[in-house]
Amino acid sequence: MKTEAMIDRFTENDLAVVLAESIGKEFLIDKNQLPEGAERGDYLVLELDDDVVVSIELDQDKTRERKSAVQSKLAKLRAASTGSRFRKKEIE
Repeated sequence: MKTEAMIDRFTENDLAVVLAESIGKEFLIDKNQLPEGAERGDYLVLELDDDVVVSIELDQDKTRERKSAVQSKLAKLRAASTGSRFRKKEIE
């Protein structure tokens, strides 16, 4: 079975925490088993056999699409920002 997943974060032990939301599972995958250049926030296609990851592919199209959507939302938020309502106070 193939499923879409995202690299959520990396642990201190060089493990990637990979979330497969569509099936409600989290996988810990050795960083060396990831496709070359994979980083936090990238989307993957995992092939599973009884909840065991047997292959991993980088989904570059989905990654690009999601990163573009996030950048677009950030740009809209920045454009709509009126600044902070708090004033900076100088510390003497």
